[in-house]
Amino acid sequence: MVATLRAYLRPLLPVLAVAAAVLVLPLLGALLGGVPLTELLRLPLSARAWDPLVASPLWTWLTSLLALALVAAAGYFAWPRRPPARRLTGSPPGRIPRFAWLGVFALLLAIVAADGAAASTAVALVMLAITVFANADTQRRTDSCLLSQRPGYFRSLFAASLVAGWLFHWLNLFLQLWVYPSATETVPFVLGTSLAYAVLLPALLSLRQWLASFPRILGAVSRAQPLDGGAASPQEGWILLLLALLGLAGAALWPDWIYPLTLTAPLLLAAAVQQLRGRPTPFAGIASGDWSRILLPALAALLLGLLAQALNALLGPAWDITLPLIGGPELLDLPLSAWVWVALLGPFGIWLADQLTDPWKQRPQQPPPGSGFPVRIEIGGGS
Repeated sequence: MVATLRAYLRPLLPVLAVAAAVLVLPLLGALLGGVPLTELLRLPLSARAWDPLVASPLWTWLTSLLALALVAAAGYFAWPRRPPARRLTGSPPGRIPRFAWLGVFALLLAIVAADGAAASTAVALVMLAITVFANADTQRRTDSCLLSQRPGYFRSLFAASLVAGWLFHWLNLFLQLWVYPSATETVPFVLGTSLAYAVLLPALLSLRQWLASFPRILGAVSRAQPLDGGAASPQEGWILLLLALLGLAGAALWPDWIYPLTLTAPLLLAAAVQQLRGRPTPFAGIASGDWSRILLPALAALLLGLLAQALNALLGPAWDITLPLIGGPELLDLPLSAWVWVALLGPFGIWLADQLTDPWKQRPQQPPPGSGFPVRIEIGGGS
């Protein structure tokens, strides 16, 4: 029994290490800095404990230029410059799978939740419906999808997503970037928020697979020129690790200044842990010209973010986001530069999902793949 548990937990050690750092370091920074925890650790967080720093034109321009530079660099290096190895053709469309009715049922429940002023629950149920519909359409067009091919793995994503969501919520208790102005009771808030967090990772992977099931989209993000940058060195891993630790430890000390680094710290930790272990990082594919493991999850994360913010504006607001120092043009109540961080949640989600694959690698797929469609479900490519 102990040996079995140890064998199961060993592949999860990188995830446990990242989770431990996210949990401990902000708390340690607050204790060492003498920050009173009573004004931070409040559930639900319905109002900020301090006024955020006002928008600065200098910081707004700097963050906008940085975001624009990242988007431009990704577009330049990811631009397809190689011809396709072979012509990609999908399978003839089939029938809509029976499980698509679960999405309709989730939408009906979302209407009931919205009518009862449970905005967070309604948003979560709409995302669940989108997840089911994405799997159904992928199954209809390719004869395979995440939900039907790996049902046990698919269910495990909900638990991992729930934990990851509350870890980001924990970081927000120290940063207080978003609050829940209408939340008054703890139990309804925790239940609705937990449902929303649990759906995010399955929705991300389902939308990512749905996007990859279009041959033109997949070909456009996997035919870039290989980058000859040499093998990554352990020193780079240590630099990423130190940056992530600084962002986490300083969350309670300089929240309005350091929050971009703090929110990026889980992704930096994931890349650092993989690099120091000699394993592929979430960005490993770009060396060979394959940007699909970055751009497809990033696009899926953007779609989910746009959906969540639009529903929040329509049904709520269930949450209110205030980003100190950053102003400028906004899209759905978020500055344009902040959407770059939303996109970076995609590669982190893929890394997290990769760490859950070992218990499922030796189990038969359901149903066995036989369509010959060139897009397959990868569940172990980056672990």
